[in-house]
Amino acid sequence: MAAASSIQPPSVHSSLARESALSPEMDSPESRQPEDEEGAAAQSSEPGICLRDLPDLEPEEIEKRLAKTRQELSNRRKILIKNLPPDTTNQEVHEILKEYELKYCFVDRNKGTAFVTLLNGDQAQDAIRSLHHSTVRGRLINVTLQPTDSLLCLTNLPHTFTAQQFEELVRSYGNIERSFLVYSELTGHSKGYGFVEYMKKDSASRARSELLGRPLGDRSLMVQWMDVNQLSQEENLHSKCLCVDRLPLDLCDSEELTQLFSETYKPVFCQGRGGLTLGERMCTPWKGHHSVSGPTQRDIHRQTTIHTYG
Repeated sequence: MAAASSIQPPSVHSSLARESALSPEMDSPESRQPEDEEGAAAQSSEPGICLRDLPDLEPEEIEKRLAKTRQELSNRRKILIKNLPPDTTNQEVHEILKEYELKYCFVDRNKGTAFVTLLNGDQAQDAIRSLHHSTVRGRLINVTLQPTDSLLCLTNLPHTFTAQQFEELVRSYGNIERSFLVYSELTGHSKGYGFVEYMKKDSASRARSELLGRPLGDRSLMVQWMDVNQLSQEENLHSKCLCVDRLPLDLCDSEELTQLFSETYKPVFCQGRGGLTLGERMCTPWKGHHSVSGPTQRDIHRQTTIHTYG
């Protein structure tokens, strides 16, 4: 195998400036027409559609989609109240939270803990700010968001998949606490993955079991468990891992691949096998589907596809 230093990096057309600058066709306003999310639904069953084929969205539609994701991301409405007096009743918890609308309340007297579901995430955050480390009958209580073990990440979705279609896909397995797709901040199009949190762990387990590997158009769904703490900030939604396929089958040396794709940013992780590589970057200069082309000393002259993974 040739040394890594002998490889000239390919010419990369990244989306650092604009995601739409992926091909000459995409730069032509005549080839792109505004589209709302409902209009995209008609394309979801068409095979082979990628980001470069999608029309431009109006700024209002882009912001609408991003706002919906932000709303669902922050909509954690279940709180945990600890260190309550052992004889605390439901009525007393309702009194403590009288400024808020309770949807569910259960008090575990043995542990001095109350499990509460409020109207929305805004109320939950306000309750935490107002009541955390306050006192109830001389006891300092702790008020935090409830942990969850029912959060899934679905990847390899069609980029034309709408939020409504995503909800229809996941809701048949149980009651949903929240669900949302992740959209590009520049184009407003889906990045091909989303998150769903179920109210019960067994619902999430059933969804993962039945959806993992399920064909969806020309794709196969990937489903994995998620740590809810990894979604505490909006920027954490955006994948830093790129999947590159259609590479030469013998190009699988990690050092060689790292050298090859270090023109823009050096990957912190790079692994390849059989014409495909996964690379993780400290930041994400490329988002969605992109082209990498150009000959190297290893004759890498065929079209190569890069897309976000996970």
